[in-house]
Amino acid sequence: MASIPRVVVVDPRYEIARIVRGAMALLARQVVLVEVPDAAEALAEIDRVEVDLLVAASTLPGDLDGIDLAEQVNHLSLGTAVIVLAEQGEPRPDAARLAEARCQFFVRPVAEPFLRGVRAALDGLPAVSDAAPDTVPANALADVPPVDLKALRAVMLPLMRDVGAMGVILADRLGRVLIDEGATGYLDRERLAALLGASFGRTGEVADLVGGRAWSMQYFDGERIDLYALSLGLHYFLCLMFEGSNRAAMGAVAVYGRRAAEQMIEQMGEAAFAIPESPMAEPAGASAGVEERASTPSAAPEDQLASAAEDDSVRLDPLPDAAFDPEALFSQPVDEELADSLFDPDTLGDMAASFGPDGSSHVDIEAARDLGLIGD
Repeated sequence: MASIPRVVVVDPRYEIARIVRGAMALLARQVVLVEVPDAAEALAEIDRVEVDLLVAASTLPGDLDGIDLAEQVNHLSLGTAVIVLAEQGEPRPDAARLAEARCQFFVRPVAEPFLRGVRAALDGLPAVSDAAPDTVPANALADVPPVDLKALRAVMLPLMRDVGAMGVILADRLGRVLIDEGATGYLDRERLAALLGASFGRTGEVADLVGGRAWSMQYFDGERIDLYALSLGLHYFLCLMFEGSNRAAMGAVAVYGRRAAEQMIEQMGEAAFAIPESPMAEPAGASAGVEERASTPSAAPEDQLASAAEDDSVRLDPLPDAAFDPEALFSQPVDEELADSLFDPDTLGDMAASFGPDGSSHVDIEAARDLGLIGD
């Protein structure tokens, strides 16, 4: 029986581990993940036990940076693959230093190139070392356009109140959680976003078939939690969580969720349905986009597409179809009678009226905070 790969993440800010977990979910890989804050502890971990992959931040506390750490790992454990992630604006090593370090190098935000790099490392393919670090592969997944997260959050909170949801999550088609409010801790949010991101990433392809700017809603009827997922243009989607089996919420989500989705798409503007051009190779030193994190809404969401170094001698196949399981997404049972009446005008009108702002079934923001449904 093959052992589960061991992955060490070296990051003083403990942010990269979330990216790695999302990548493993998309790749359907089970790993043992260990987080350490600096190079010294990483080397101690490698000295103590066999490590299959080390993912390090480019800037680390102490005398060693990520590339220095990669060189040390090469001397200590030849079987350990190394990936270094840099932030926008950090110095980028030249090709000669990367070749000596024998590591893969990416600039955050990352997407498909990073996934292929992780898969190559776990499958034992040679480390990328010869390509310029500022080159973006022609077949790399296009960037996710930046949006104003603060403006979107202002729509999400009233929506959660209007439909009576226990939690709400905003994510993008690359599977990254950008905003979560309410009692979302009952789910593995990163894994959920990774699974649904693969589905919503195909919204544009479906739109080509049906015409126009397609809008979609997915429903998952679980024993513990019911989940409604709404598309927000081509690049983002929203998840509403309800405790227990709550098919009765479908009408409210159809009314208020669709309305909120339209408001959020309007807030996004052209970014909602923008189709970025396929990235082309840039000369060394060319600048990538500006990174944005959920904690700083005025910038673009973190971890979007970045430059990747790729060795021409290593040809990586596209991600396997098994990474996206349509049966798992679309095989949920549906109450046909409820579906038949869902869009009846009289039914929708009565339902919308029952969820008016003065209804007794609503919980205002202060009450929700007192109940622990949302944070301060």
